[in-house]
Amino acid sequence: MTQRPPTPHPPFPSNVAALPRAPGAGNASREFSLYNLPATETATSLNARRALMSRKSLSVEEAGARARERRRDASRIQRFDRLGKLLALLLPAAAGVAWLGSTHDSIPVLLAGYILSGLAAAGLIARLTRTPAAARAPLEHYYLPNEQLASAEDIALLRRLAQQDGELDAVTTAWWRSSAPIRKGDVALAMDFHAAKRGGSGRQEA
Repeated sequence: MTQRPPTPHPPFPSNVAALPRAPGAGNASREFSLYNLPATETATSLNARRALMSRKSLSVEEAGARARERRRDASRIQRFDRLGKLLALLLPAAAGVAWLGSTHDSIPVLLAGYILSGLAAAGLIARLTRTPAAARAPLEHYYLPNEQLASAEDIALLRRLAQQDGELDAVTTAWWRSSAPIRKGDVALAMDFHAAKRGGSGRQEA
């Protein structure tokens, strides 16, 4: 049996840098990374970056639940306001007058206590069962400023900022794919981040 002689390996070039590279291979190490912080990072830009990265998308259901809770609290405050507290204090006082008239066998005092108790109880029930103005207000009235939906101008501003900043574009790309709508608070985070990297103020630049 004869053996085939081993195939000699081609000589390895000493100058590796002289070898031709595939198109785009030289840029692989320079691709954008959210974790590759620039050397010019400041405390302001770092805080703005952290706020941008920790942004929590707020769904329609979550925003509605928060607004309903605020409307419920406002309705409770308006329903049991100063007049409601006064009627609540008047009710035991009227009952005390009626008890005083009963112990002293005074018919006028007893009747006055009963009448006063009835009026106070009726007024308190009417006050607690009424529908206050806060409950009739639309749900959008109880959204916080950062929970309001982004307007067309806000969306245009966000797209313009993303076109100017590759890092911001990489972050906001996931926002468009999410089912949660973009809100004014999200746009404010992008403005603050963009301005912090430029050493300015996002609200002023807008």
